[in-house]
Amino acid sequence: MILASAAPEAAAGGGNPVIGLIGIIIALVVFLVLIYKGWSSYWVAPICAIIVAVFNLMTPSAVVNAYVGGMADLVLSLFFIIFFGAVLGKLYDVSGAAASIAQTLTNKLVIKAKGDAQVRLGVLVILVVSALLTMGGIDGYVLTFTLVPICLVMSEMLDIPRKFIGGMMVLNCAFMAAPGAPQIDNIMAQAAIMSEAYKEGGAFLETAGASHFAVTSFAAPIPGLVAVIIIAAGGYFTLTQLIISAKKRGEHFEWGPVRRAERENRDLPNFIVSLIPIIIVFIAYTLFPAITNIQVEIAVALGLGIIFALILFAKYLPAPRSGMPGGINNKIVAILNEGFGGAPSAFITLITPSALAGVITATGAFGMVIGILSGIHVHYIWLVVIVVCILVGITSSPPAALMIALPIAMNIMLGQGMSPDQVLGNADGLMRVGALAATTFETLPFNGLIILTLQLIGCTHKEAYKPMLIQSVIYTLIGTVVAAALVMAGL
Repeated sequence: MILASAAPEAAAGGGNPVIGLIGIIIALVVFLVLIYKGWSSYWVAPICAIIVAVFNLMTPSAVVNAYVGGMADLVLSLFFIIFFGAVLGKLYDVSGAAASIAQTLTNKLVIKAKGDAQVRLGVLVILVVSALLTMGGIDGYVLTFTLVPICLVMSEMLDIPRKFIGGMMVLNCAFMAAPGAPQIDNIMAQAAIMSEAYKEGGAFLETAGASHFAVTSFAAPIPGLVAVIIIAAGGYFTLTQLIISAKKRGEHFEWGPVRRAERENRDLPNFIVSLIPIIIVFIAYTLFPAITNIQVEIAVALGLGIIFALILFAKYLPAPRSGMPGGINNKIVAILNEGFGGAPSAFITLITPSALAGVITATGAFGMVIGILSGIHVHYIWLVVIVVCILVGITSSPPAALMIALPIAMNIMLGQGMSPDQVLGNADGLMRVGALAATTFETLPFNGLIILTLQLIGCTHKEAYKPMLIQSVIYTLIGTVVAAALVMAGL
């Protein structure tokens, strides 16, 4: 009954599911090792998909359908975010707006400090900016394109080795499942619980309808805030200590393969002007729906941000490098060409791991994993932690993990003797723990956003992944466990 609504509708292939699971494990290990060594996911993903297919006796057509389906799912949800995010990030980069933000914050808050205090304040500025943008509804993918140029400029000014920018970029992981954050983890955790509660013919429908049941992004605020503090503080202090230790060993900032930002002898947009396009996106995507109850698509919000950026940054855009005349129209065309031209590469980087996940979730072995997980006899809160962490690690997809795990937990609670009213009464805790758990193993080395970030900063996993792992996997897991314990304690 549970798996019918949660597991893949039709498993592809056949054979022994245990052997199939061994193949999945081998494929994931191969993917991890090769990506860590710097091999491109463009062709590593299909090779690993073939490994999964062979062990699971999948037909070629089933493999192709699952692989393309995995890519299509991500394309449908991220198409405009990636394309428009790439353009907005490019505008902030080439206009000097990102440099303006970084220089102003650094000069006002950081540069006067000395020694280790400079690093601590610089990283704190990035943490605060990341928190504000994340809590303001700016998606992690968009934030990557916008924040990388800022981190590069600040790192150069403070002589922070470039390999630590990856660590700076994942500081926002503390806020992805924070109470009230308009982010995918909260949104999908809410959706999973609400869809199960109001499912036609489901066990909860009558109770949910009679009580007008609803769960919000502010569910279980105390456990959520404690987790945020643990993740943010742990990540911040660990990253600053790693940077300080590296600088004491004589490591310095260098641009390496990343294009150097042109800051010398050029005017930069005013600090406030530089913030306006981001503020416009925040108002359109977060404030306007909160005030009017009318949801604005992220594509529309980003489009508005691009329009304002083109208007406000027009005179700061450099002349086209392709030999085109330097008129403002040609400058804008050149920037749009460059921004949109870089988006397909980012897309492929992001969707190839999702394609592999599509093949994995289409196998009978994956269905067996769901069955095993649903039969674990532990407290339902720990069940949510275990199932979401495992599924998000396998699929690198918080939506998939949450849509499978939370309905399973709700039905298991019924099986443990709870009434529908009692299950729904504990939904806030389920929602918060589920959302937090979705932030844990999502950022393993084969995650598309991790690969994209390292690509943008010109680093390999071996060079830059360690602080990213500590912050976005280890501390998020600790925060999730603590939050789960607080929910069980009734807080």
